[in-house]
Amino acid sequence: MRKANIWLAVFFLAIGAICLYDSVKIGFRWMPITGPGPGFLPFYLSLGCVIGSAIIIFRELKKKDSGKPLIPEGGLGPILWVLIPSTVMLMIVPIFGLHVSAFIYIAFYMRVVGKIELWKCAAISIVFPVSLYIIFDRVFLIPLPGGMLGDYLTKLFI
Repeated sequence: MRKANIWLAVFFLAIGAICLYDSVKIGFRWMPITGPGPGFLPFYLSLGCVIGSAIIIFRELKKKDSGKPLIPEGGLGPILWVLIPSTVMLMIVPIFGLHVSAFIYIAFYMRVVGKIELWKCAAISIVFPVSLYIIFDRVFLIPLPGGMLGDYLTKLFI
């Protein structure tokens, strides 16, 4: 567990350092007339990330290793039941769009993983994407990703 915490903190430290460098490059100071420069907020956010990561690394290096594994025995299965369907959903969003992908993901996850009755799966997996469509696409006029086939399917059914 200690090694995982250290490596993750090193990763975030590197990301924070890269963002810090870019923020300085584009200008992070407060300008007297125009206000904050374009890198003002990213500079302080990445500075917080770097400081927080350094604190975590320092604390973990002082700690003694407990010997506990990162993932306990039998814990990989539930993680994969979340990771694989989520990854597949993200992969099909460019093809089917967010609304159809959400329908497929929710229906699969509720039925296969949750073992919920079919009528409940159908109801929720239909109501959620339709409500997303109504709220974002119609009310707020913010189009969500339609995908190659999603725009056609959305207009066909809604």
